[in-house]
Amino acid sequence: MIVVWALMGIAAAYFLYGLFVRSPYQRQFAKDLPKDVVVDGYLTPHEVFDASEEAMAKRISAAFSADTECLAKGAGVNDPSFHEPHWSHTTGLLQGELKIDDVTALPERFRVGLFAKNATYPVVCRPNFTKDPDLKFAVSRLAVKLQFPKLVPNEYATKGKAKELDLLLAEGEMGPNGSGRQFFARDAHQLDMAKTLKPPSLETLKTLSNWRNIAMFINVLKTVGKSMKPIASGPSNKSGWSGKPYFSSGPYLLGDGAMKFCLTPNQSDPISAVDLSQDPTGPHKAAMDNWLAEGKDASFDLCIQLATPDCIKEPSASDPPKGVMLAEYCDLEWDEAKSPYVRVGQLTLRADAALSKEFNWSPLQFNAWNTLPEMRPLGQLFRIRKHVHRDHSNTRVEHIYDQKPGAMVGKCPFAS
Repeated sequence: MIVVWALMGIAAAYFLYGLFVRSPYQRQFAKDLPKDVVVDGYLTPHEVFDASEEAMAKRISAAFSADTECLAKGAGVNDPSFHEPHWSHTTGLLQGELKIDDVTALPERFRVGLFAKNATYPVVCRPNFTKDPDLKFAVSRLAVKLQFPKLVPNEYATKGKAKELDLLLAEGEMGPNGSGRQFFARDAHQLDMAKTLKPPSLETLKTLSNWRNIAMFINVLKTVGKSMKPIASGPSNKSGWSGKPYFSSGPYLLGDGAMKFCLTPNQSDPISAVDLSQDPTGPHKAAMDNWLAEGKDASFDLCIQLATPDCIKEPSASDPPKGVMLAEYCDLEWDEAKSPYVRVGQLTLRADAALSKEFNWSPLQFNAWNTLPEMRPLGQLFRIRKHVHRDHSNTRVEHIYDQKPGAMVGKCPFAS
């Protein structure tokens, strides 16, 4: 009986501790945030900056880089099957063009940056596949680098700018309001918390001492599970890379508004179902090789979704205003019934084996912030990822592939 009462006392203390002690990984917003601004039916994003963001970026960057540096130096050199845990394995490097051919589909005030005018841009595209052993997800991604006529901010360029622009997308589910339109974490605080859980340490015990942290991590896992279920077991698991839709997985600025973007396939690409419990590198690389052998170009429609008041859910008592939510909640769903995606252009990738092997892909580096200021990423998670992706990418290129970081800036063999 004494043991039972002791356990009940410990449980009560644990509950009360979490009830009254705020978790450092639970983001708090001020109560006096400005009201939403709506112009011509479109919601204006409002970013909120935390004083702790720089410190979080350093901690998260250091954790990711340390994971990579634990691997054998040069592990990816001359090893096409190498797949670093948590990070992507490239299945091909393709060339083609992005044709922006319908800017009139956007309201005039949003015809800025890449969408300022109809034009065609040479591109290099890196299809890849990521399997995360901790979060138990596996997803295809596309990284598109296009040749832009003017200098664009670049995280890897010596002078901070290059005539390149990056678009980063991850696999999602077909159909309106499907999964994969948003990132699995809401903000950088959640990533900062996740890094404390592995490897187990005193920091892990501190995190687990507050049940709010556990509840937060369970919600992240639920988001991952919701996104993965249709991808792992549905038609997407029987589709090659060129038959999948891809989404920006977070909000971006567009002029004085906000957008998400996606690529939707114009062709099917059936392959044998991939067993995601096994190493997916072989099947996905084989699917790419088969696509190249068939010689049929891949085509995707580039589509834009604009933020409206109706497409953002009503804030709860603990939420900030909608304008802050759309900018700072990277896991926020935007209702496509209220604001559907509209087509603005077409990406075409050449099924040319010679072009796909024209140069070594490993030094090629991408960053969502390699873009024009008027269409930059929004929110804390993207602000942190700007530094984390740059620092970790440099570590990977140097440690895993024995290459010089930034060596490929401005040197892509863009298709003529």
